[in-house]
Amino acid sequence: MMTEKRAIEMRKIILVFTLFLVLACNLANVTPTPAQTGSQGIQTPEPSGLTAEATSAGTVAPVEIVPIPVSSIQIEGSPYKAYQIPGDPFRFVCQEPCPLDPQYIYAEYAGFRVALPMLIKLTGVDTLAELQPVDMHLVLEDSICKELPIGHAYVYSSTHQAYTCTDGPGIYAKIEEKILKAAQPGEQYFPLHEYMHTIFFGRISGKAGNFEAPNAYYFHDFVVDIPAYAIGGLDPAGFCSRRFELPPGDFGGWLINELCRQNGFTLPDLARSLIQLDKLYQSGGGHDNQEGYKHPVPTVAQYRDILNGLLGSDTTPAFAAACWPPGLFGNSYSLSPACTPPTPAAISGSPTPVK
Repeated sequence: MMTEKRAIEMRKIILVFTLFLVLACNLANVTPTPAQTGSQGIQTPEPSGLTAEATSAGTVAPVEIVPIPVSSIQIEGSPYKAYQIPGDPFRFVCQEPCPLDPQYIYAEYAGFRVALPMLIKLTGVDTLAELQPVDMHLVLEDSICKELPIGHAYVYSSTHQAYTCTDGPGIYAKIEEKILKAAQPGEQYFPLHEYMHTIFFGRISGKAGNFEAPNAYYFHDFVVDIPAYAIGGLDPAGFCSRRFELPPGDFGGWLINELCRQNGFTLPDLARSLIQLDKLYQSGGGHDNQEGYKHPVPTVAQYRDILNGLLGSDTTPAFAAACWPPGLFGNSYSLSPACTPPTPAAISGSPTPVK
């Protein structure tokens, strides 16, 4: 990818740190105790080669930690170790000399490898094959992540490949505790959150003519909550009733709740809609010719049309109620006074300082 493309990706992720702060408060009131985390009734297919022990409480216990095949690679001129089981759509990477305990890398790989199918079951699609394997960076100070040393997802500036930066399950005082947490699929929220961003890369454009809303590319309205539903942090039974006081969306609204309330949207509709969105991209029917992608990228308005067809009603009012910019929909509505308009920096794409 060109340097300009990297700049575009930088603009899109600028609010992620704020999002994590929101999420920490958001899930604190709903996340079960460690003994209760798990699928909560969601069927969770297991990848071959790994087993997950289901307890009577529905908890997915730590999976078996086994060594992962490793190879030496270069990422934008720096030496890395890449850990990947052949055929997996992701790999864990660590810049040399790698400061991480190999057991932690193996544990994180094992936990994520079981958790990812839980997410894909809800989304219906994985990251575009042309962006795979998704590189999972676990050191926020490495040559790639140090550009923005918090959780985020980008596409490399030099290659057409997606990557994420996270601290795995989080920060723990002792490496033994971190290894234990990493091996639990129910502790994979942050890696899944960043990975889910890559599912939207190439499938959603925040452009409409001369208008652009960079935040739309990342679709936090879905990406904040869906990983938590996948691994049991949120109960799917509350999918439509959930309207936490801190809105998950980039534009200050509750899109899922509005789609449910106004159009009858349900959790299974998410996968149905994203499968159709993928088909639209693969058919070449998108409207935004983004550099580097094999096909034009569908716009938010085109995704709105997919939802309209699935739900049998116009979802534009739901997007409006969730404060999505009318410029993405031909200025067919005006935002409610309750909406806080995106800042000029967010609209224009100029960088916003992260404090």
